[in-house]
Amino acid sequence: MKKGMSVTALICTLLLAASCGKEKNDEVVQGYKPIYASQDDLTKVDVRADEPLQNPGRIYVYEDYLLVNDQAKGIHIYDNSNQNNPQHLSFIAIPGNMDFSVSGGTLYADNVTDMLIVDITNPAAPAYKSRISNVFPVQQFPDEFGAFECVDPSKGFVIGWEKTELTNPKCFK
Repeated sequence: MKKGMSVTALICTLLLAASCGKEKNDEVVQGYKPIYASQDDLTKVDVRADEPLQNPGRIYVYEDYLLVNDQAKGIHIYDNSNQNNPQHLSFIAIPGNMDFSVSGGTLYADNVTDMLIVDITNPAAPAYKSRISNVFPVQQFPDEFGAFECVDPSKGFVIGWEKTELTNPKCFK
């Protein structure tokens, strides 16, 4: 019995000694890091004539128009009366926008935690109408599963996520 305990103690001592002095290698993995904006940046709703579509999301058909979400950036409006050749009319820059709906010439869009109401009766010149604050919860993680950089509220509000390499990530979904 004493011999078994002595062997076990020896093995444990050797394992402990073998693990000492080794430097931990950094683990680099693919994941997501938050894109931050300040409160001032979030309240700016800007209508532009032309903006390249970079990361298409939701597509919505309204009358003769296509509305295409550019994830976390805003909404493009296209004249789709000629379905073989849609024409870009305008872009509504809405930081953090991921979803929207349209009813009776009015567009309802998320702006991180707020809901924006925009008049699109003239799709070439959308007009901001109002904002309802704190309608949506704050999203603290990306939609995708895997590693991500933990959110740091001191850096601002998360308006999107960027795929990148992360070293020793602490947060996972």
